[in-house]
Amino acid sequence: MKKLFIIFTIFLLSMAAAFAQPADPEIPEGTQELFDGFEKGNYWIWAGFDWDQYGSHKISTGANISRDWASEGKHSLEMTMEVMDKDSSKSAIWFYDGTNDISGARYLVMDFYNPENYVYNINVVIQATDGWNWWSLEHYNLYPGVHTFVFDLSAHPERLNDVRRISISNDSGAVLMKESHFYVDNIRIIK
Repeated sequence: MKKLFIIFTIFLLSMAAAFAQPADPEIPEGTQELFDGFEKGNYWIWAGFDWDQYGSHKISTGANISRDWASEGKHSLEMTMEVMDKDSSKSAIWFYDGTNDISGARYLVMDFYNPENYVYNINVVIQATDGWNWWSLEHYNLYPGVHTFVFDLSAHPERLNDVRRISISNDSGAVLMKESHFYVDNIRIIK
């Protein structure tokens, strides 16, 4: 009986580990500077129908300041999407346009909150210089709950003095038959 109990316990622990969410990455040490905390207005735009020229229809429908959740201050950015049915592109993009000098930054860190029972696939893209040179940063699965993601900026430090656009995208493959949303807040750089 004792042997059966041990085997059953090992089985339960291995099943729990199989379904557990991966841990968020550790925040690197360094000087943190707030890039956007959504307390001074909204400078983010969603890519809608007019982005069809850059690929399939984008399902993003809004980028709105919200008081529903915040990890810093009182506001965050709510990113909304339309239904993701089986024929949907399931691709949504939100972006910030503006010329920014973030020279010396090693990391971009963002807090996310996913209130849905759905896993989003989050990617961040940086575009810089007059040539709008871009590079894709890490991809993360955004499970339900609050998460902090770290994006490494070391691939192109020579471009950080002239950042023109930061984009956050969701490219999920699953079907979600309702409008949905997640939040981002406390976007900061670490030098």
